[in-house]
Amino acid sequence: MSPRETNATSTRRRASLSFRSRPRTVGHAAPMSKELALDTWEEPYLMEICQDHHAPVVEEIDPFPNAAPRRRGAKSFSSLRHPVDGLVALGRRLSVSLRSKPSRQSIPVTEDIKLVDDNEVGYDHHISRHANHKRMASGSWDTRSTKTHWHQGYSVNRRPSLNSVSALHSFYAPTASIPVPIPGRGQAPPVLPNHMSAGAAARAAAAAQNEQMEAARIAKVELENKMLDLKVPQDSESGICIDLRDRSDVSDTDLLTMMRLDPVALLPAEITAHIFSYLDPDSLMDAELVSSAWFRASSSYVWRHVFRNAYGRRPASETASKLKLSSGLGKSIPNQDWKKKFLVRRALDQRWAEGKAAAIYLQGHQDSVYCSQFDENKIITGSRDRTVRVWDAHYPWSCQKIIGPPAARTFRRGPVNNPTAQATGKAPFMTITPPLPTPGEMTEITAPLEEESIYHSASILCLQFDEEIMVTGSSDFTCIVYDIKDDYRPIHRLSGHHAGVLDVCFDDRYIVSCSKDTTICVWDRNTGELLRRLNGHEGPVNAVQLRGDLIVSASGDGVAKMWNVISGQCVKEFTSKDRGLACVEFSEDGRTILTGGNDRIIYQFDANTGELVNELHGHSGLIRSLHLDSANKRIISGSYDMSIKVFDRDTGEQSINFPGWTTSWMLSVQSDYRRIVATSQDSRAVIMDFGYGLDGIDLLEE
Repeated sequence: MSPRETNATSTRRRASLSFRSRPRTVGHAAPMSKELALDTWEEPYLMEICQDHHAPVVEEIDPFPNAAPRRRGAKSFSSLRHPVDGLVALGRRLSVSLRSKPSRQSIPVTEDIKLVDDNEVGYDHHISRHANHKRMASGSWDTRSTKTHWHQGYSVNRRPSLNSVSALHSFYAPTASIPVPIPGRGQAPPVLPNHMSAGAAARAAAAAQNEQMEAARIAKVELENKMLDLKVPQDSESGICIDLRDRSDVSDTDLLTMMRLDPVALLPAEITAHIFSYLDPDSLMDAELVSSAWFRASSSYVWRHVFRNAYGRRPASETASKLKLSSGLGKSIPNQDWKKKFLVRRALDQRWAEGKAAAIYLQGHQDSVYCSQFDENKIITGSRDRTVRVWDAHYPWSCQKIIGPPAARTFRRGPVNNPTAQATGKAPFMTITPPLPTPGEMTEITAPLEEESIYHSASILCLQFDEEIMVTGSSDFTCIVYDIKDDYRPIHRLSGHHAGVLDVCFDDRYIVSCSKDTTICVWDRNTGELLRRLNGHEGPVNAVQLRGDLIVSASGDGVAKMWNVISGQCVKEFTSKDRGLACVEFSEDGRTILTGGNDRIIYQFDANTGELVNELHGHSGLIRSLHLDSANKRIISGSYDMSIKVFDRDTGEQSINFPGWTTSWMLSVQSDYRRIVATSQDSRAVIMDFGYGLDGIDLLEE
């Protein structure tokens, strides 16, 4: 190598180094006061610095003398195309830093030199070497073909300051000396020694990074837990908070700190009572078990609302109250125990569902009992023996009045089929037969005979009463109107039919009667004047019902007809499938019509359209009587098969069957919230009492 090339090489090496002051014992110049940044120098100034400070020259020794000659860069700064490009080239070719020795002793200083291959960026090696002058002077491997790549925060083309390198060196410096790499043969790379301390800096950096990641993960988990405490998932529809967290690790102390507010204790009593009034009965009884405060909050006012929501209110119309049977809503008196009233009513409904009733037989008539009607206080029956009897509806169920000719002047006694015989089939849980009145009692209760012409001279086939009057129909072709308030005094006799009167009904304007003569007569209630006669049936008209301006009749010709009272015209017909009809019911709302007859089927029609809605089956004989209890959604039927059946009004399913409770045909049936009253051909009337012996049943009486 020529002297000129040697000087150029030395100059370039000196230009790539950072200098610090060396110990005075070595004999060098005084230490520099500042670090020199390579990327800020220009070429003339760089040459001047190198000459003035007598920078140490590191001789380059080629470890591969037999290799092909390398292409060298520019031999002078002037040969570079751009000063910055030249400095970058110098920085990339040389990456050795010198540190001043701390003392006179020869203590090896290790440095981390990170070499990055020119062709494979990202594959780096950490090489530690002793930075003494002798090793730097001789050199162990060629570093001219390597590029510097420093840690994060530094640019590839910028060398960090000596202070930064020292800080990294002091942090990652191994505790023991690490052997330097062994030069490879030929163009082979150096062989890194397998030492236990090798890679200590990388392991320390990885450990520090792992610690930071773990700390970040813990902080994230703590933040998520805090967010869960602040925001609990909530049902947007019902407003019920749903806590999905696992509370197994919550301590008792934390649970005690949770505040629970009682709305009953915070809200005024009026608001709490109003809220409770919207509960159904079962929910209200569950609420009473929460605490004593909740129990007191369910006042009588609350239970009154609950009871009325379940069973309705008393009718406001005076006219409607005349026609309705007892509804079991009790009397309108202050300070009632509404909760107890509800519990009694529920127990009564349970007996209906089970078919549990007591049988109370009313004896006194001398022949078949064709008809009956009752209310909360009395039961009235009409018989073939030409008498009408009034019975007490409560214990001891005694006969209170006999309307008709004296007993000595009655027709001969009709057939009686063992009136004391017990019922067959589903028997009553108790049977009661009140004693017959003595002759003296019979005389007292029999109405005085004023004029024989004002009493019926034949069988009493039908009757109906309200709070003011009672109307009876007889086989003597007439109807008689009685004043109930004046001790059943007869006030009118209605004559117009040409055969026996089979059924009768009335409201506050009209009295309607039907007969075997196939006609229907409409009478004025107050005067007894015949207003209109309806003709159209081809057979006996066995039953009739009145609702407003509409009359529904059932005939032995197998057809039920709907009539307009004002015009007297038939507006609709309802036909059975086979044979005649014996009974009919017209619902109070005027929407449903029931008919029954010889074909043993109960037909349910839509009153507005005339369409057949349902058929109720179960009887094996002629269906003689029907009653529709709309308030309790029950249909009661009596048949010549000596049975009484109860059907569900909405579904048509049979719920109760009472076969054989009498010993002959069932001729009439009627029911209310508590009892069924039926009459039979065996001269008895039977009360099927579902409330007998029930504690508090009197609370439901009106």
